[in-house]
Amino acid sequence: MNKNILKLGLVTAGLVLSQVAFGQSLDEINAANASYADFNISLATVLYIFAIILVLIAAGMMLIAVNLKKYLKGEIGEEYESRQPFWERVFQVKAVSSDKDTLINHPHDGIYELDNPPPPWFMFLFYGTIAFAVIYFVRFTWLDSGYTQAEEYAEEMQMAEEAHKQYLSSAGDVIDENSVTLLTTEADLTKGKAIYEANCVTCHGSHGQGGVGPNFTDKNWIYGGDVKDVFYSVKYGRPKGMQPWAASIGAGGMQAVASYVISLEGTTLPDGIEGKEPQGEIYERGAATTDEAAEPAEATESEEATAEEGDTEETTDETAAQ
Repeated sequence: MNKNILKLGLVTAGLVLSQVAFGQSLDEINAANASYADFNISLATVLYIFAIILVLIAAGMMLIAVNLKKYLKGEIGEEYESRQPFWERVFQVKAVSSDKDTLINHPHDGIYELDNPPPPWFMFLFYGTIAFAVIYFVRFTWLDSGYTQAEEYAEEMQMAEEAHKQYLSSAGDVIDENSVTLLTTEADLTKGKAIYEANCVTCHGSHGQGGVGPNFTDKNWIYGGDVKDVFYSVKYGRPKGMQPWAASIGAGGMQAVASYVISLEGTTLPDGIEGKEPQGEIYERGAATTDEAAEPAEATESEEATAEEGDTEETTDETAAQ
């Protein structure tokens, strides 16, 4: 009994000393308090729970050690097995003296084998996984009542998109690839030029003539020449070397540099500087306006044709009357 008390005392002292060894500074404790406050729980409560868990673990280990010692010595007989606790039956804890009852009398090179079936906890787990697999298969294959990973992903993306739209509506004048507009004032273009010269000259040239990147002075655009397309390219980057700049220059800077890049279209390069060959497709600015203007013109021609037919019919009627 005295030995058990001594062992328990040593274990308790070891736990206390381990806590001292891993002690935290005041700043770390304050930071932990702030983090736990988000979950409406104090650091002291967490420490108390942790201490209780450690005590329970120590007591359980002590109990197992004491009983295991008895099992190895064979001090537990058949009368104990008849009143064996439930948890010992589940984990199939047996005394060493019972090995003779499960011995298989077929030695191999003097080595005997025990006829020990898997413990009940393992069989419960094994059959449980089979039952789970059957339920999962029926639910997702036949009943179609559960979310697949693709459906969960789509729903979460939709929720994130709605949250993003709500943020944009409440954040005021936020510039993104959907709301960006072309800037044309001298001050904005000067700002865009400064950003361009600081970040873009290496790949696109000092005058937008191109280099590693495409030429900005022609009408060809690889990913579209609208300000929203250019803003998107600056913000998120493109394959083959175009890096994203959202974190570096911000939304206002991206709008300014996109507007400046568009302003370079059609400019004449200085003598001695040759532009890179065109890439992509030609982007016609104001094409929608031109198409809209063409529709009334077609309608006018149709009206003129109708009027001419009317004049012809009137002439025919007059001739018939004569």
